Amino acid sequence: MKDMFLKKSEKMISDQYDYIKSLASVKADSFDTAETAVIIIDIINGFINEGALHDNNIAVIIPQVVKLLKYAVSNGIPAVAFADCHNTASKEFSSFPVHCLIGGAESDVVDELKNIGGYILAKKNSTNGFHSPKFQKFLSDNPHIKNFIVCGDCTDICVMNFCLTLKTYFDQIDKSSHIVVPVNMVETYDSENHYNDFMNTTALVFMRNAGIELTGGIDFD
Repeated sequence: MKDMFLKKSEKMISDQYDYIKSLASVKADSFDTAETAVIIIDIINGFINEGALHDNNIAVIIPQVVKLLKYAVSNGIPAVAFADCHNTASKEFSSFPVHCLIGGAESDVVDELKNIGGYILAKKNSTNGFHSPKFQKFLSDNPHIKNFIVCGDCTDICVMNFCLTLKTYFDQIDKSSHIVVPVNMVETYDSENHYNDFMNTTALVFMRNAGIELTGGIDFD
């Protein structure tokens, strides 16, 4: 049983890896600016620069996200930036170490994005920003938006939770949606029991199978 599991899994993972690496970029101007929003998930100090859950390697996505945010601001595309933000009694701490406390630097968006500005800051108290009151208001105030370009971290936790919930929300109300994840703008942490490349690949393919579009990146030229 184990041998069969490993044999089939190896081929599946290999095929998925090749698929992810073969993805082409899409032109930024292929999105209708009047119907598009940029979603930036947890590109904050507490997951990149400091704290119990940070991984400096996640910073590799920042340059591309900077380009995306600048493009959004220049073209009048609304952007929402989620930021994990918890009180000391947060129920999430039963699953994760204490992190991103209210009033601390860990909950701050990284300087590279903060210096650009132009985004709606949506603080969240769970791994799923969809439930953030600020995002719920954004959805209510912008019923015309159906294209969502989603980037950030962690691919297999906050990014995947948000994308799947957003997709099923639109399915539930029978409304067309186009949720796009550029794979060069998402990343997850690496640890002994959490190999980042494996978790990225499996999470991305899981999202693709659920109707989320994956692209190699966004071409701004």
